[in-house]
Amino acid sequence: MSKFDWARRSLAGIALLFVAMSVARAQENRTFVSGVGDDANNCRRVTPCKTFAGALTKTNPGGEIDVLDTGGFGSFTIDKAVTIDGGGVVASALATGTVTGVIVNAGTNDVVILRHLSITAMLAQGQSGNSGIKVVAARAVYVIECLIKNFSINGIDFEPANGGALFVRDSIIINNGTAEAQAGIIIKSAAGPAFASIDNTRTDGNSNGVLAQGNSKVSISNSTMTGSLRIGLFVVSDSSAPAQVNVERSVIANNRVGIQAGGCSGSGQATVLISNVSVTGNRSGGLRHQSAVSAPGCGKGEIISSRNNTILGNNPNGDPTSSFPPR
Repeated sequence: MSKFDWARRSLAGIALLFVAMSVARAQENRTFVSGVGDDANNCRRVTPCKTFAGALTKTNPGGEIDVLDTGGFGSFTIDKAVTIDGGGVVASALATGTVTGVIVNAGTNDVVILRHLSITAMLAQGQSGNSGIKVVAARAVYVIECLIKNFSINGIDFEPANGGALFVRDSIIINNGTAEAQAGIIIKSAAGPAFASIDNTRTDGNSNGVLAQGNSKVSISNSTMTGSLRIGLFVVSDSSAPAQVNVERSVIANNRVGIQAGGCSGSGQATVLISNVSVTGNRSGGLRHQSAVSAPGCGKGEIISSRNNTILGNNPNGDPTSSFPPR
């Protein structure tokens, strides 16, 4: 090798090193967005970005994006562990047409936190956004103090292919979905358990309030499922895998049906356990269950009561399949 070739290759290597260092410096542990920002910026506090999508490209895995002032920051896809915090302002992720507000397609060990966000579907050409949040893959997703509204399919669509965990707390999920298999919150998984914990959350005016399907294991507390077009709490497998929901200290009222367990969308067992739950004012039934398999491919459903529930004023009220403790 000539001295000229050696020098040229050395300079090329140094140039690549500087490029790598420049890219590394472009990634921040904490970035910021503002209604008057620019995605060409580095997303630091004094030079914020305009959109969440822009800030995500400049945020380290495990980092945080904070909102400086009120604004609409667009729909976005999350592919890594990150926290997005709207803080004390109106921080909106707006979705139009057939767009989903937030897609989470992260690694199997990644934790995603969405906090203080308004995720809203806007009507465009006769269509509103598909779903507010759609989870494809992540170890865990936290939705804290968020408003999710007006989506044509689901408010939160939690369908991690290989299982995962969803935590929803202090949130309002309203006016999402129109069809039988759509809901304010839907939980299911093709393989591996889909765990969900829903606390102090309202699901009002959705197609179904909460829909738990195959491989779901759900806990609901201190929450309301009201005004649903169909069912307040619908627990039915869409496969041969079971679905189980435990509900405590909650209100399920003024839906078409309050609670339904089991059905013919899959053969898996559906189980609902209720304690200190008020089921009232549901127009076509309070408790409904597939207590016996009526046809091939249908899944049996059970509603097990701890005897401290209020089931009144429904048409009809319905009875649990069993109570605990037994008489």
